[in-house]
Amino acid sequence: MIKANFEDFLAFLKDKKILITTHNLVDIDGLVSCHVLKFFFNQYFEKSEIFLHFSEISKSTRKFMAKFAERFPSFNFLFNKDIDKSKIDVVLILDTNNLDQVGFPKNFDMLDLKIPIVYLDHHHSNENKNINVNLNSLIFDKYSSTAEIIFELCKEFKVELKDPYNYLLISGILTDSGFFRYGNNDTITRVSKLLDQKLDIQEIFLMLNNDNSISEKIAKIKGIQRVKLIREGPWLIGVTRIGSYEASVASILIKVGFDVGIACSEKKNEYRICTRANKKVCLKTGLHLGKILEELSNQCEGRGGGHEGAASINGKGALANILDKIKEKIVKILNK
Repeated sequence: MIKANFEDFLAFLKDKKILITTHNLVDIDGLVSCHVLKFFFNQYFEKSEIFLHFSEISKSTRKFMAKFAERFPSFNFLFNKDIDKSKIDVVLILDTNNLDQVGFPKNFDMLDLKIPIVYLDHHHSNENKNINVNLNSLIFDKYSSTAEIIFELCKEFKVELKDPYNYLLISGILTDSGFFRYGNNDTITRVSKLLDQKLDIQEIFLMLNNDNSISEKIAKIKGIQRVKLIREGPWLIGVTRIGSYEASVASILIKVGFDVGIACSEKKNEYRICTRANKKVCLKTGLHLGKILEELSNQCEGRGGGHEGAASINGKGALANILDKIKEKIVKILNK
């Protein structure tokens, strides 16, 4: 089935001028998926012209890029800042299926351009109502990372990857699977196939190990100090408010013993909520945080979604209202 999807995807893109991009505050999975896919296209297609664009790259991703450059000094993370919109036939968006999360070049107006949009993503999605979405989009939420889909594409069409690209894919898979916490047997198998004698998994672990800044450490400590405990049968939910580092704080709540962690912040009538859940509660109850936050984002004009055990939502309005709705839906599922 997936091979047929790949074939339709490639047939649609053949001989086109393609802009590859991803979500704002590019994470490692988004970064590596875009670069490896560009390499794949350059090997597979004869005529297609490929452009890369990133709006803003996260701090942790920039740290990774610097360490990667030390390991592979000849590799260059080149991308295009300004792009002539008349040269683009199709926009290919990776690692998100929500147009609101993408930062396009300043001269792009997707409503006016009417350029076809193709998604390649691993997050849960309801029927996509975004403009110009092409039916050849590849959205497979059974994968823990976009990098895994790119790996399967390269394998299926026998495009041999050089060591830097194998290294990149492994890094994307590891970070987005939570170092296998949100993955499965196939996730581990794919990483195993990407490894060879020149690549050391421990070296990659060290490269991906970010020393927390003092501000992140403080945010985690405050998050634990302020946490409110909700008990639903055998399950423990932790809810806390902080000023930043919501994802890190939500994750630390799981590490200290909560089954579900919710960390939120509110600034100038805008909120951000990050949620995490351990694998056990997802398997036993059917909890899928990504589905919950995507559903709520459609109701409150926010931007939300993610995986079963890791999801987030951003929006405008009263934090208390959306937070109550999230807790209510989680509790309902845990009590089924």
